[in-house]
Amino acid sequence: MDVNAKQTADAWGLGKLKEVLGTGSEPHLMTGEQYRESLRDGRRVIDSNGEIVNDVTTHPHLKRSVDLIAETFDSQFDSATQEITTYRDFPNSPRYARGWQVPTKKEHLLKRRQTLELSTMKTLGVFGRPPDYGSTWAMGFLSIADKIESDNPAYAENVRNFIELSRNHNLISADVGIDVQSDRRIPRAEKSSRLHVVEQRPDGLVLSGAKACASIAVMAHFSTVATVFTPDMQDVDAIFCAVPINAEGLTLLLREPTVDPGSETEDHPLNSRGEELDNLLIFDHVFVPNEFIFGYNNKVLLELYSEFSVLAFWHILARLAYRAQIFAAVAQTIVDILGTESVQSVRNSVSEIIEYAAMLKAAVVASEADAYLRNEVLIPSNEYLIPGRLLSTESYPRALHLLRDLSGQGIVSRWPKGVWENQEMRKILEEYLPGIGVTAREKNRFFNFVWDLCCSGHSARVAMFEHNNATPPAVIREAVYKNWKQREEMCKLVRSYAGINPNRVET
Repeated sequence: MDVNAKQTADAWGLGKLKEVLGTGSEPHLMTGEQYRESLRDGRRVIDSNGEIVNDVTTHPHLKRSVDLIAETFDSQFDSATQEITTYRDFPNSPRYARGWQVPTKKEHLLKRRQTLELSTMKTLGVFGRPPDYGSTWAMGFLSIADKIESDNPAYAENVRNFIELSRNHNLISADVGIDVQSDRRIPRAEKSSRLHVVEQRPDGLVLSGAKACASIAVMAHFSTVATVFTPDMQDVDAIFCAVPINAEGLTLLLREPTVDPGSETEDHPLNSRGEELDNLLIFDHVFVPNEFIFGYNNKVLLELYSEFSVLAFWHILARLAYRAQIFAAVAQTIVDILGTESVQSVRNSVSEIIEYAAMLKAAVVASEADAYLRNEVLIPSNEYLIPGRLLSTESYPRALHLLRDLSGQGIVSRWPKGVWENQEMRKILEEYLPGIGVTAREKNRFFNFVWDLCCSGHSARVAMFEHNNATPPAVIREAVYKNWKQREEMCKLVRSYAGINPNRVET
């Protein structure tokens, strides 16, 4: 990073991070407590009651979520997980967060996936944007550096500098792309809500407008921003950049929570750990220095979305593969507690979920096996990634249905902690409702967990997120058709074997 860029970075959104990192034992890593302190940086957040959030680490809608993410930072210092969550450039060099290691060989993808597995098991995968995810978009930009460089060499260098800056500061980087939902009859150029440049200065751009569904932004430090390509887009609205969450003029508006911030752990074992609280990013004349611009005024770059998002898609599929393993374990535990294993239809249902988990993992592993280098970034193969993504999305509702079906009345006949503390009711329930190898109260607690996982408002939000995350299924299916590499070779074989013209004639 050149001197001017470093000075800009130091002055723009990183003062608090530098202060926090200076208090720890590792120059490039934060503990959970340091992470909490790093979020007290003057960011402007409005909660769903319309009130200003003075401290995101203590606000009732956010505290438990921040605490959960803080645990992933603590794992960087835990001897049992440190080798998974961090890495060194060479022996005895400083440690860095694994999520910011640019993958150049298959071992790096495996290590990154182990970090992802750890964060998924910590959150049960309900955080679609865990801390190790955010780097995937920045590295996606790096993977198309040649195309960015042909447009503007400085932009490509900015991408490299941002990745280095992020790994040096143990950043969580959110990503935002989609525009806010509004009247589609209005041409994009006429929508005040679109993210757009209101002033181009010699030292950077001034942005206004909004971006939607910045899932983890309120708990992040920076966000990478890429305008999604639309046919009616003008070049001037094509923007790639990075913005600190505490940037002057940036407001984060939180949606209504889907979990009760005061819920008991016994009553809601999963929901009581918090949620990924989506928010609207509102830009009101937010200044972005030249050093944090990765692309501007060239909508051709935006058409490369599928190229620069491959690592993000790989991360999403891998997380869903681990989440499917959790679903399989929950299904088996339901069967074990209820004693229904002797029923063939029950075994078939559990097998279907096991199959789902196995196929997703197979797609992830196959995409890694055929990964290839592009601009010195190892990119998983879309040949297996795209069909895997389609399967992960389309079969997800079926997996939830099977869990609900296996549970029977267990997810309906549940009672909160207060009932169990009533001696008369507890005695009756313990006598009438035990499971196999668990007390009635333990069985009740388990089905509270199953409710959180597949029936609650939170689970519905997560299911909707997974359905739309990164790409809707119909678009993925089209990509499956277009990206079949063996089409010509295999069709020629079949045609030759049948004794007809071996060459396809496209209609």
